[in-house]
Amino acid sequence: MAPTAVIGGSGLFASRLFADLERRSIATPYGPVEIRASAELVFLQRHGTPPRPPHRIDHRANLTALKQCGVERVVAVNSTGSLIRALKPGSLVVPDDYFNPWAIPTFFDDEPVFTTPGLSPRVRRALLEAGRRLAIALVDGGTYIQTTGPRFETRAEVRVLAGWGEIVGMTMAAEATLARELGLEYASVCLVDNYANGVCEQVVDIREVEKAQRDNSRILETLLPEVLMELAAEPS
Repeated sequence: MAPTAVIGGSGLFASRLFADLERRSIATPYGPVEIRASAELVFLQRHGTPPRPPHRIDHRANLTALKQCGVERVVAVNSTGSLIRALKPGSLVVPDDYFNPWAIPTFFDDEPVFTTPGLSPRVRRALLEAGRRLAIALVDGGTYIQTTGPRFETRAEVRVLAGWGEIVGMTMAAEATLARELGLEYASVCLVDNYANGVCEQVVDIREVEKAQRDNSRILETLLPEVLMELAAEPS
């Protein structure tokens, strides 16, 4: 059976889920990518080592490395800010769409290949079913908006973005688009670590965001193994 990949940020790198996986360096046309892998599972820390800021992540190298490892399905974990008061920090969202019309990555710079973007219903279903069995509350659906980073969004930007979606981040849309171009099934569980700038009176503080990321990562220690079991039980 083809391995499943988990893409996460630095908060997952120390997780016990990946402690026993073999460290490997995968050569790609876009540069080397460090992964941890077994026959069933590949973990990729999207920011690399040492970590790059969001606007400098080489998503083409990352997704190519997973394809070269024989991966067919990708479960991503993404940190986000909430654009609406009703979606509180600490929430977990499984988005069903995304919005990123200003910085669209592609593997097809030199040929007219047109891809319809989207998120995998199968991987989304596995996430939601795992959450249901474990009584972990997951928000089913929502639109993820990707900005380029590395700064957070201005209050004016957040007011506009809130008319287009519920959560904002800096990585998921790029990964999802490239995964679709490579034929990989991709979906994400998004950790809501803070309110976006201006949604409430409190100014976004990176220290508070990092604390929320650590708290949410503990939930993933329980959720991700169940998701992987769910995907393994489904026929390819």
